[in-house]
Amino acid sequence: MQICVAAGEVSGDQILAPILSRVSEFAPVVFSGIGGPKMIKAGMYPIFPMDHLSVMGIMEVVPRLPKLILIRQQMRHYLEALQPSALVTCDAPDFNLSLCAFAKSLGVPAIHVVSPSVWAWRQSRIPKIARQIDLLLCVFPFEPALYKGTGLRCEFIGHPLTTQIRFNPDPAVSAAALKLPVDGLILGMLPGSRESEVKRLLPLFLAVFDRLVAEDKDLVGVIPAATGDLYELIQSMVGLRPMRVVHGKSQAVIAASKAVLVASGTAALESVLTGRPTVAAYKMNPWTYRLVKSKVKTEFVTLPNFLANHGLIPELIQEKASVKSIVDAILPMLKESPANQFLTEAQKIYDSLAGDVSGRAAEVILEQLS
Repeated sequence: MQICVAAGEVSGDQILAPILSRVSEFAPVVFSGIGGPKMIKAGMYPIFPMDHLSVMGIMEVVPRLPKLILIRQQMRHYLEALQPSALVTCDAPDFNLSLCAFAKSLGVPAIHVVSPSVWAWRQSRIPKIARQIDLLLCVFPFEPALYKGTGLRCEFIGHPLTTQIRFNPDPAVSAAALKLPVDGLILGMLPGSRESEVKRLLPLFLAVFDRLVAEDKDLVGVIPAATGDLYELIQSMVGLRPMRVVHGKSQAVIAASKAVLVASGTAALESVLTGRPTVAAYKMNPWTYRLVKSKVKTEFVTLPNFLANHGLIPELIQEKASVKSIVDAILPMLKESPANQFLTEAQKIYDSLAGDVSGRAAEVILEQLS
């Protein structure tokens, strides 16, 4: 059985890889398409590098459009020639859902993992999404209800992060594994997995770190780099600061930290699922922000706050993301133990998303194909 796959960023690679492995346990299958190192390790034959799709923002995507259009055309030709048993995609909805619609027009079952954030903005997309795909695997329990009445089959499978993360682990274990001070004061910083994000956010994060080190000379910073190229870029920007840059290992970095500063996104959820006090800060192209802001329908933009239905973690977006505001939010987290209320609510979120995620996803995918 041939299954074509496509993931557009690091999180998609992490989510699809174990699903591909579980599908392989149930049926003989060959995977090919677009993915990252984890999907390749799970047996996928790569057609294009995943980082060609890894771009975020309306204005930021413009210079990449010619390449994205070319890749989409070539993937369409590939689908026509291969006529696979299914197309399974994850994340990068602007690229992948269009590809799904084309596959569906060929009679190839189109399956997408992780719903676009219609809960937050552009809910008008829901009818179109329902027409583009045959099956949607949702990672949050509230999402299937959003598609009710569209005719689209939606299944809640749980969130893959809960299969990789243990809630509130001993920080000393991860600190030792990363060769960080076991009893040290550690700040994890995750400025994003895309080069454009890192270039935009890391100078701000480093300025915050400099201010925090002035308050406590024992503070040690650690940044996980999603790729080798980002490792080199981040290392050059860090300079001589008391800070370590590591290849990948974002979950270990979070687990080792007393508090975590993240770009708003999956990393914010990852940090809360680990039970670590978190501050989310993000800045984007001003024109992109204006366009996005007019379409946002929710009070909160980070997943932990949306799931908790209140400000569980500080959200500092655009002009609110200043050095002073971030320092003021994160400094108490470094000085005090996590509040019981925070840990209780973080545990509740963890439990609501836990389960045999990959097994359930594989089961539903194969059921759809049969």
